[in-house]
Amino acid sequence: MEEQGVLFAGIGLAALLFAWRGIWLRPGLQRSIQLGGAAVAFFGVPIVVAEIVSGGVPPISRSALFAMVPIVVVMALTAGEGATVEERGGRRFLIPALVGLGGLLLLLPLEFSGSVRGWIMLGAVCATVILAGLASVWLYRLLSGFGFLEAIAVVGLVNSLFLLSCSGLLERSAWHLNTLTSVLSVSTLVDVAEVLLIVWLLREIQPLRFAARYLLIPLVTIVEGYLVMRPQITSRMVAGTLLLSIGAGMLLFWKATEEETTLSLR
Repeated sequence: MEEQGVLFAGIGLAALLFAWRGIWLRPGLQRSIQLGGAAVAFFGVPIVVAEIVSGGVPPISRSALFAMVPIVVVMALTAGEGATVEERGGRRFLIPALVGLGGLLLLLPLEFSGSVRGWIMLGAVCATVILAGLASVWLYRLLSGFGFLEAIAVVGLVNSLFLLSCSGLLERSAWHLNTLTSVLSVSTLVDVAEVLLIVWLLREIQPLRFAARYLLIPLVTIVEGYLVMRPQITSRMVAGTLLLSIGAGMLLFWKATEEETTLSLR
């Protein structure tokens, strides 16, 4: 959490140098606060929860649970007002979201603790999944009122404050100078690029399309595993990979036309 907090601080401060006036003058203080809250829900909270539940919910199980985010996004969009044509036909995207989730569950071995503590941690991850899905929809609607650098500054600074505060409360090794040294590395450039690209994608593409990343990332990882490890191919692996590919592909490329939307409401 401390390293991530320092990383977000660097991103936010660098963007602030170029956008410090626009943050408060153009969108307004209230919208900046709203953007900060949504950004923490999307970036900061999952980081903190992943750290807290690391001993009770394995990373593979967390990845499988986050594959439910597209379902949350579909439900959030179809339940809201002021939706676009594509969003009004969003219920049709529930099928590919479920197909992709089913494929991933065929591929990943899920492990959950049967203790009370384990169930509490599982509940915390599920709540985070719902929060991340809702936050992605909220961010898409808020980011249209911000310039890119303005948005990066708010996202970086607010998440930095949140993560460093949580680190100070929850981590024993907080506020060490070697954290800054570990952040200043080549791998940090990848993390910076990831944050910038995610904010850009949240701003530019529909939430339903963006939600496909929660299926695409496991799909790419699994295919890489096939190529590197060369396991014995089973019918379950083929079916799971096929379903996951279909679900992710439909979320990315399937379009709901006006005619389809009208028919779906009759």
